[in-house]
Formats: sequence, C-alpha cells, structure tokens
Amino acid sequence: MSSLSRLKSCKNLTDLAHLIGYQPKKLSYILYKIPDDSKYTEFEVPKATKGVRKISAPIPELKLAQRRMARVLQDCLAEIEKGQASGENCILSHGFKRHLSISTNGAQHIDRKWVLNFDLKDFFPSINFGRVRGFFMKNKHFLLEEKVATIVSQLACHNGSLPQGAPTSPVISNLIANHLDIRLSRIATKSRCSYSRYADDITISTNKSEFPRGIAADRDDAESAGDWKLSKKIRTEVKRSGFAINPDKTRMQYRRSRQDVTGLVVNKKINVKRELYKQVRAQIHNFIKSDTCSKKVRIGGLESEVEVSEAALQGLLSHIFWVKGAEFEYRRLNKSTGPREPSFYKEYRRFLDYKTFVASPQPVILCEGVTDNIYLQCAIKRSKTARPKLQDSGSSSGLAVKLFHYPRIGSKLRVPSSVQHLNGGTGDLKELVHKYKSRTDGLGGRGFISPVILLVDNDQGSQDGLWGAIKTTSGSKKNVDGKDRFYHVTRNLYVIPTPKLAGGKDSMIEDFLPKSVVSQVLGGKTFNPNEKTFDKKKNYGKRILAEKVSKDQATIDFDTFSPILDILEEVLDHFSATPKTLGRVVY
Repeated sequence: MSSLSRLKSCKNLTDLAHLIGYQPKKLSYILYKIPDDSKYTEFEVPKATKGVRKISAPIPELKLAQRRMARVLQDCLAEIEKGQASGENCILSHGFKRHLSISTNGAQHIDRKWVLNFDLKDFFPSINFGRVRGFFMKNKHFLLEEKVATIVSQLACHNGSLPQGAPTSPVISNLIANHLDIRLSRIATKSRCSYSRYADDITISTNKSEFPRGIAADRDDAESAGDWKLSKKIRTEVKRSGFAINPDKTRMQYRRSRQDVTGLVVNKKINVKRELYKQVRAQIHNFIKSDTCSKKVRIGGLESEVEVSEAALQGLLSHIFWVKGAEFEYRRLNKSTGPREPSFYKEYRRFLDYKTFVASPQPVILCEGVTDNIYLQCAIKRSKTARPKLQDSGSSSGLAVKLFHYPRIGSKLRVPSSVQHLNGGTGDLKELVHKYKSRTDGLGGRGFISPVILLVDNDQGSQDGLWGAIKTTSGSKKNVDGKDRFYHVTRNLYVIPTPKLAGGKDSMIEDFLPKSVVSQVLGGKTFNPNEKTFDKKKNYGKRILAEKVSKDQATIDFDTFSPILDILEEVLDHFSATPKTLGRVVY
C-alpha cells in the first residue's frame, strides 16, 4: 500500500502515530502535554538586504516526529506528481524535493532572452493552521478524516501557521502551492514561456522577441531592464491561491546582462556566480594559512566582516562542485585521456587534503575499503586490552582515531572521495604514496598535526606496485617487501602491512578475524574473498561478512586483531616522539 493510501486510511491519532513509526502515547504527549511555548526555540537572523527572518526551531522530540511526517508527505507528493506528469501538470516546483535542487530549477531557464523573477511575500507564515487543515480535508488527493487533518496541522503549525525551521513546512507549502503552480504555468505556457518555482521564488522565462504583456510589462518601455510590473492576471491568480507578491523583488533580466535564478547563473549553462567562486578561493587560501577565514556580508544595508566556519566553507565547496561538476558528470578526472581537471576540482581537493592529511586533530587511518573500516572500528571498540591511544568512549565513534570515510557501497556519486582520488583499493593508495609530497606541498608550511596511516593487505595486490611506491617516495635503500612492521614513507605518512601469517604467508585483514567468524555458513554459502574463484551461488563476499561482523560485534572476541592494533600504537608513538612546534611537526 502506498504512503498516500495509508495516510488516507488513518482514522485517528493511533493510526497516524503507527504510520510515522511512533507510539501513540508518545505522539500524544508531544502534541498535547508539552506546552506550546516550550515546543520551539525562536531566534532571528538578519536578511541580506534589510529586516530579519524569524526562525522557529522545534525541540528534538517534536522535530523527529515532524521529520517522519514530512517523509510520508514527500512520498505522497511524489505519487501525486507522478500521476500529473504530463502537459501543464508536470513537476513545476523544485524546492525541498528529492532529486531536485536549485540546479534543476535553474535548468528550466537556460539561454533565454528574458528571465522574470518575483517572490511570494511571507511564504510560510501566510499558510495558516486553518488553511493546512482545510487542505488535507478537502483536497481531492487526500480527503483526510477531520481528526487526522487536525492532528497533522497541530504537528506542523506553530502560533497558527507554518513555522520557518520545521521539517514539515517545506513539503506542506509545496502541496498547498501546487494549485498556484498549475495556474501560473497555464498562463506561462499559453504565452510560450517556461515556469518554475523554488519555495517562494518564482521564475518565468522566454525567448520571444518581446516579453508577453499578459505576464509582465515594463513601466518604461524605452528601457528593457527598467521597472517591471506583473500583469493583473498574474496578480489575481496569486491572490486567488492565497498568497501575496513581494513588490520589492520583481525583476527582469535581459540576455545581455547576467541572468540568475535562485542564485545560479543561467545565461549559457548552470553556473555559480563568479564572485562566489573568487570569494571561496580566497577563503581556502586563508584557511590553509591560519585555520580561519571570513567573508563580507551586507546586513541591513551595512557591510561587515563575519567569520566563516570550516563546515560552512566545505558546504560552499560542495555546492560549487555539485553545480559546476554536473558538466563532467562528477567523474574522477585524473586520467591522461579525457577532459582536464578544472580548477574547482583542484581547489576542493586542496581543502580536503589539508583537513585530512595536515590539520586533522586525530590520527587518520586509510584502509583499502569500506569493509576494512568496519572490521577495524569494531576491533578497536571491542578490544579487551585498554588502548587509550585508539579508544575514546566520549566520541560518537568510540575511537580516538579517524577512519577515512569511503563512499557507501553502491553509491553512484562518489563525492568528495572522487575529488581526492580515494575511492578505495590498493591502486588509489599507491597513487597517494607517489603524490603525497606534491599534494601536501603548500599545505603543511605550519606543520602536520597528526600521522596519516595506510593499513593495507600484505598480499599480491600490495606487491604489484605499492612496495615500489613506498621505496621510491621514501628514498629507502632497503628492500620494501611488507615484512617490516610499518614504513615511515615521508612527512607524516606511514604504511602498515597486515602482519605475515605463519611461514611468511601473505595476509589480508580478514585473516585477523576469529576463525569462527570467517567460517560461518550464511544462507547456505561460505565466505570467499577471492574475486577469481568467487561463485555467487556458493559464496558470499566481504560486504556480507562486514555486515555480519558489525551486527554481531558484541559477541565476537577481537583479540585476534591485537597484532594490528599493537602496530598502530607503535606508529602513534613514533609520530609522538617527533619534535613539535606549537603542536605541529614541521618537516
């Protein structure tokens, strides 16, 4: 049964609570026992131009219930739009939706002669409790029971309207604004224009020689970029739909000028504003130089300098990559053939390399893949021997070290790992060893805070190039063959091969799991890590084993991992013994 059908079948609070995965008593307590003035934390943030924006942040227990309700409503909206996906009833709103973004919104208006933008005034506050309740009771797609519509509205509204800051507000606003989208799209289509909406930001564009006066007209016909006024028909439809137009934010953008839609340039292709990219490049430079950066902002008409956090800077870099990287399908671009790696890839990598290899407050461990991380994390957390250098009960991971985060298995877009050329496997680690000096040149001038440790299988894969890379980069005159406990390659980079087995046999990380774990028969299949002899009818692989280890970790004796954990501690001691200046090792 679909989410929409399940929601429509709800008769009371108990049904709705079960739908969103809540105990009825708990949901009832949140709705009716917690005082309304205690459900939200309210604060104001300044707008870029003038005035302030009021944010109402729900308390954690309410926020969780709203998130689950929002997930159900997103499923309902997707189902409704799937049934409408033809002609004028196609997807018109791009804000706060799965697989849609400001990029997909802007893509509707690329390379147009005219681009008109206007805003809806007080978008969330204008959608009040009665309107939300009435929508869910009367809309043909929902027709909810009065009790259920009331409960949904009580869960979503604060002080009589949708609060900005609640997880339910975006999806409910999209549901209610759907009628407006259809009406305005109908007008735009008849005038051979394209229409889209992102939250309260509406865009209509066209390539016609003259912009249709039935949509908007210039008060001064002599100037194409003059003062434009929306037509009476547009204003009427907005009013009929229960919204109001912000008269200060109506603007027409002509082809000869820069055209932007929801902050993205759309003249020839989707792109970020040049000023933003230059600003972020300068911030990266300052961050690497001093671990701080700032930006100039205009608040209430006054310009001031505000600090930019590391997380915010990474968010901006990620935003730039997702916008500009679409042209390259977010591919890894370090091959000799194919397109050259653009500068925004390189800038993103510089920032990530600085965070990972130079300035990480914790030792960083790179295994060969996601499954190795799972084994190592479980082994460290569950070690019977106290290992304060590796364990930290106060951290969310339980570790005092940081395991490099590889992409989730099956992930289609491996970002930011693709930017760092680290998607897992011996090949990537070999390349990192070869290029570590060049990649940290210009980043480690103030020194390195923690060691970076590569933990690799001591098998044929490492013999095919990794040992040679270590020998070349380290300048070692000794033979590198994986028999040493660890190798100090260069600067703060170390490599630990898994210890050889009895008789000097090759090893891999799974060899250090208890035999009772790797010999398990799961679904009638046995574990086989060898890709050449793997038979999917008879064998299961590393992913299944890692999932089983993670699930059963509390009952597994990880003492067999002690040889690896001992060497990890030796490496940490080796780095700690290196002289430091202001907490950093300068090479």
